[in-house]
Amino acid sequence: MRQGKVAEPVGAMVIPAQRGGVLFAVGGLNGELYVNGQALTGQWAEELRKHVPELSSDLDRLQAMRAEWLDSPPQDRTLALAGACTDRNCHTTH
Repeated sequence: MRQGKVAEPVGAMVIPAQRGGVLFAVGGLNGELYVNGQALTGQWAEELRKHVPELSSDLDRLQAMRAEWLDSPPQDRTLALAGACTDRNCHTTH
């Protein structure tokens, strides 16, 4: 996919797809949620769905989280990201 850099990351989560591909989510101090190197806008989420359709439900959860964060960023994004993934193969920072 794409690679990017978040200046001040806070919390990260990696969600692998069974047939290849991965979602790498990073929470920024500005309340934004970056996935695979870009802010998780609607357009970017649709592009990601084309590449990893089996992770659509994870993208839905991440988009909901992004909307909440933009309204009121949590102080501890590490725990927020860790609780967002329900896949047993999900790798999160603890």
